[in-house]
Amino acid sequence: MTEQTTTRSEKTRSRRPQAEADALRLLARAAALGGESLASIRARLQIPEPTLTAWARQDGYRQADLKAREDARKEQEAARGEGAEEIEAVRQQADELWEMCEEMQDRPSTGARRQVDLARARTLALAEAGFLDAAEEEMAAIRRLARLLSFGRAGSGEMERFQNQAAVIVRQKGLERAMEYARRINEEAEAERAARDAAGLPPLPPPEPRPWSKDEADAFYAELREKDRNRDYWSELAEIRRREREEGRLIDP
Repeated sequence: MTEQTTTRSEKTRSRRPQAEADALRLLARAAALGGESLASIRARLQIPEPTLTAWARQDGYRQADLKAREDARKEQEAARGEGAEEIEAVRQQADELWEMCEEMQDRPSTGARRQVDLARARTLALAEAGFLDAAEEEMAAIRRLARLLSFGRAGSGEMERFQNQAAVIVRQKGLERAMEYARRINEEAEAERAARDAAGLPPLPPPEPRPWSKDEADAFYAELREKDRNRDYWSELAEIRRREREEGRLIDP
């Protein structure tokens, strides 16, 4: 008795290389997060339905996942919008308190350093008020500048001493210019008096000083403090040296 066997041809499915599968998985995730439906992704990228379903579940871009993510985003935006005015009020209060501390210490910071100081004050105030997301945004916005300043002040603090020295030189130059201006005014007034005497004219009466009101004095000194706070002594010193070099009053070493 002869046993007859029947061989069945089994259909084998080709398996993609791992690198290709990983690339398709990334493309599918990006497309789904961009709004494309899973059916469209499956047809366009030719991904088997069980495989795409498993990827969607593992990577969190099923329709239910996308809807939950969108709802959470809308809730976060709504909450942020409701607290925007309060967050801005906290920021302004932090700025005012920091400016008051600067005036009390008579040590105004300038330029990039002041931006970092204000950001730190705002971050602390926002964190204490419970606005943690806004505090993180404030910190992230200034992180690069803070890192650069930290690098510039690293080690022995030579850069800070150079900046202080530049401020001293610029202020001294300003005082010298003011004294020179006063000297010229006095010389011009003396020349005018001599000319009037030679012409037989009576001397001019001295101008009557007008006293300042408290508001005028406060505004004047507030403007001086603001100018001093925002001064860039490095740039001013470079400009002074350039003018002196052009006028022949500076000899380069």
